[in-house]
Amino acid sequence: MLKELRVSNFAIIEDIKINFNEGMTVLTGETGAGKSLIIDTISLLLGARADISMIRYGKNSSKVVGIFTHNNQLNDLFNKNGIEIKDEIEIIREIYNNSKNIIKINGINVTLTLLKEVSYYLASIHIQNDTYKLFDPNNYLDILDPKTDLKFNKLMNEYSLSLYKYLNFYKEYNNILERKNDAYKNLEFLKYEYEELSNLNLYPNKDKELREKISKLSNYDKIYSHLTDAYNNLENDNDPLSKLYDAAMNLSKIKEYDEKYLSFNEKLLDCYYIASEIKDEIYKDINNLDYNEEELNELSYEENELNKAKEKYKKNLDELIIYIEKIKLDIDLTTNYDEVLNDINLKLKNSFDNLKEKALKLSNYRKNIALDFSKKIIKECNDLDLENTRFEVIFNDVLLDDYLNKDVFKDSGIDEISFNLSFNEGEPLMPLYKVASGGEASRFMLALKSYLKMNLNLDLFIFDEIDTGVSGATAKKIALKMYEISKNSQVLCITHLPQVAAMGDYHKHIFKTILDNRTITLIEDLNIERRTEEIALMLSGDKMSIYALEHAKELLKK
Repeated sequence: MLKELRVSNFAIIEDIKINFNEGMTVLTGETGAGKSLIIDTISLLLGARADISMIRYGKNSSKVVGIFTHNNQLNDLFNKNGIEIKDEIEIIREIYNNSKNIIKINGINVTLTLLKEVSYYLASIHIQNDTYKLFDPNNYLDILDPKTDLKFNKLMNEYSLSLYKYLNFYKEYNNILERKNDAYKNLEFLKYEYEELSNLNLYPNKDKELREKISKLSNYDKIYSHLTDAYNNLENDNDPLSKLYDAAMNLSKIKEYDEKYLSFNEKLLDCYYIASEIKDEIYKDINNLDYNEEELNELSYEENELNKAKEKYKKNLDELIIYIEKIKLDIDLTTNYDEVLNDINLKLKNSFDNLKEKALKLSNYRKNIALDFSKKIIKECNDLDLENTRFEVIFNDVLLDDYLNKDVFKDSGIDEISFNLSFNEGEPLMPLYKVASGGEASRFMLALKSYLKMNLNLDLFIFDEIDTGVSGATAKKIALKMYEISKNSQVLCITHLPQVAAMGDYHKHIFKTILDNRTITLIEDLNIERRTEEIALMLSGDKMSIYALEHAKELLKK
């Protein structure tokens, strides 16, 4: 539940702090007083997009802070993202006029995407134009699909993985078709390029290897001279290596008298063995060293040809090696087209069959959900004075006989659905947008929210004038439905209906005033006397009558 809301410099809200309680809280006030602004600030805390136009005129930033009770379903998400788990969740949104936007959860900066994930477990919010979403079938799957059904999520994940594999094979299949056509046009040219580059016998680091060999042969005299001198330095009349060894042996005879002599002995022996090894290697190099002018010319020619190829194709050695493989594939595609295409075609068909199986499993499970969903929605509608409601979720017919028709597979599956209803006895089922009036659509939306309460067990439901377009006995039933939801979840409700306002456990009045020549929004917690007056005004309009006061008292009493 939402325990506390603090808002500063948000539109006409200058600085307010609101405490909320369990149960049902109604918010009333004149049109334009700022009721929906309160809902807008809560929407920000639940992941709505920020806009600099929300910042109060003349201010550089706006800040909204919400304190929610912790939901244990968030533990894994918090641990995964390094957010400390506490008894309460503090969410902060800060908006700056330079478009900077800061979001924090329990003091940790988070992304808008993560905030939306968190908010999913905190609250369901209904704003005034949400009801119109009911008239767009593109929203229906999101309403129908369960969010915490493990089996459904497993089927959706399997479908998504199969779709990913199928689309990859589909893309590869079409790429091969396109490349085949291009390859036929350029076959002779491709063969020429392949032969030219293949004759270079390319392999990784060949250019570096050629430079080293050419450098070694070009500097034969210098290398031979210095190798010989180095060998003679190590093998001469003074025999320096023997002297190193003798020195080590002399130190070994006194090593027990001082540990450093042992260390000197070991280091001198290391030097002796290393120098001896180097001397032997130098000797081998001198004997193996050979100058071959013909080899030098061949290597120089090979390096020159490689450099010409790099310049011609505008590629380095590694890119040339990759390019040869591409040319070879293009040639193979052209000359062995049927074999290559048959191979990818078989993979595509197999992936299609697998995807089709996963899609049908997901669709069948969704249809079972829809049957239960329809029954529960009808019951909720009956509670809201729509006693003759008939409701069905209609699924589209899908042909899955063409493995090249990828358009039937969407991210959500193969299903497209329609909400078909009849609110009146004897009338046929028709799409929702054709049969629902404003009041009926509002009640149907409330029925959906009530269903959501049963299936998600959320701690907070927010309704911004969901009772629009109803009155009389129907208004009372809507009030009762919201009160029923509030028995297990916190409900915040903006309303213009006295029947709904009287049902709340708590009543907050929102109003505007002028302070220092600026309009500001304020909020007042109403006691029983002020509630009576407020509801009486809602009943009678601008002038409060004795009859309206008596009626308001009666509503509150009931």
